[in-house]
Amino acid sequence: MKIHTPLMKLGLASAIAIAAFGMTGCGGDSSSSKNKSESMSADSSAGIGAIVECVSSCTRSGFELPADAIYVSPDEVDGADLKNALITALTDIPDNAVIVLPKGSFTVSSSITVTDATGVTITGHGMTETKLDFSSAPEDDGFKFAGGTDITIRDLGVYEAPKNAIKADGVNGIHITYTAAVWETDLEEGGSNNGAYGLYPVSSQNVLMDYNYSVGSADAGIYVGQSNNIVVRNNVAEHNVAGIEIENSNSADVYNNIAFDNAAGILSFDLPGLPQAYGGGVRIFSNNTYDNNTTNVGAGAVSLAPSGTGILIFATSDVEIYNNKISDNDTAGIEIASYFLADDNVENYAANYGATMANGWSPLIKNINIHDNTFKDNSLASPPKEGLLQGIIAGFQSAGNATGSEQTAPAVIYGAIGELLSNAGKLAGFNQIVGADAKADGVNYDVYSAADLICLQDNINENNKNTLGSNDLNVGLVYGTDASEPSNWNADLTAPTPTLRIDLMENNTLLDCTHDRLAPAVVTIKGKVYGCTADDAKLAACKL
Repeated sequence: MKIHTPLMKLGLASAIAIAAFGMTGCGGDSSSSKNKSESMSADSSAGIGAIVECVSSCTRSGFELPADAIYVSPDEVDGADLKNALITALTDIPDNAVIVLPKGSFTVSSSITVTDATGVTITGHGMTETKLDFSSAPEDDGFKFAGGTDITIRDLGVYEAPKNAIKADGVNGIHITYTAAVWETDLEEGGSNNGAYGLYPVSSQNVLMDYNYSVGSADAGIYVGQSNNIVVRNNVAEHNVAGIEIENSNSADVYNNIAFDNAAGILSFDLPGLPQAYGGGVRIFSNNTYDNNTTNVGAGAVSLAPSGTGILIFATSDVEIYNNKISDNDTAGIEIASYFLADDNVENYAANYGATMANGWSPLIKNINIHDNTFKDNSLASPPKEGLLQGIIAGFQSAGNATGSEQTAPAVIYGAIGELLSNAGKLAGFNQIVGADAKADGVNYDVYSAADLICLQDNINENNKNTLGSNDLNVGLVYGTDASEPSNWNADLTAPTPTLRIDLMENNTLLDCTHDRLAPAVVTIKGKVYGCTADDAKLAACKL
């Protein structure tokens, strides 16, 4: 039985301090979850906000409360229900107001909705100083922000929300910082009933997520979906199904985060049927994603993420992955898969997905640039962990792979069936479905060009020979990509056949190519610009 350390034993300020101040180079050491938890449980007198001096009153993170701040029930006792006070305070909020929630641990017996606010900051006194328990609320979100501009949520903790902890829908300028989303039931011991998303901006613009903590989400702990202009930095995502997820979103930088003890650490998806059909321009860099081996208890699309995954790229394009520390993930360090992994019935795609394909959603993956990452002790599960990749991993570990001898399972796995089908002209009919706007953006099902390839260069092997029995760090190609090669097809050359190619990453004959670098994401909130070209311009990670 897995023993999960409850939040209060971890020391939340210490956890966030690791993300804020401990990420250098590739993102810290690769110690196990147990050791990391032990380091986080130590009292941190230099925790978030402790080194900040304030003129008057500050939150734990150092945010100075202005003289004209509006205080909500400042003298309320622990255990009180803040429902009525919050509804009153957060209805018709004056523009640019700072709303201060009280210190202590409180219940909130209702979802709290904020509609079309402008320039508002809602703050507690710290993510462990202001705790809001929504367990007695109806089946809904904790906080819900509907529309609005330049909203900040900070310095509070949302516990046990029945649905999602904090959802922001249709906001232009949303900053969630020094905020915790917490479900304390262990995922593998009934946590499938936990809320779905922790911190959850969707259909929004100018999204900044930094110095947050999420634990126990039955879907994604820190999620941004169908949004544009996104920075996700300096967060800790622990023991969720998906740690950090970018879905159907454009221009996103995900850096200096820690993702551990999730089923899958960091994900970039495009899924069919969503209001924003497809995304791209996602950079995942200088993160530490390790020990993501929790059983996947999620429902819906997230259930497809194989347990034991460091980084997963699924049915999306234009992603750059670099300078990450990727270690101790039992299935693979990085997995790249088309939507055909979930649904391989190509003949029915027009009927099942035609409308969303017309808007530009594609099952393919293109232009993935993987470079300068450090890998250590991934792909060690034997037998393989259950899930979509179980049979594939078993094949690589047996003599059934292309080498004819047992191999260490690949640290990087590329499915490649979509590329093979495109190169064979078997998806050419899909071009008739693609709408004019999507075609103008380059969505097509033609033979893969050099710009479409999945590329792997200059990655670092830190495997321990004593752990693996060898120092092999492998890359695997499930299907070959050469449509003219008979071995990639069945006997009558009508259906693709997996060949399970495998090679040392140092040789890298399978994914040997390079791409141009992607542009940094830029976020503007309240007239201030954030990201690698702005407030983090001097950050070492941003210069790589």
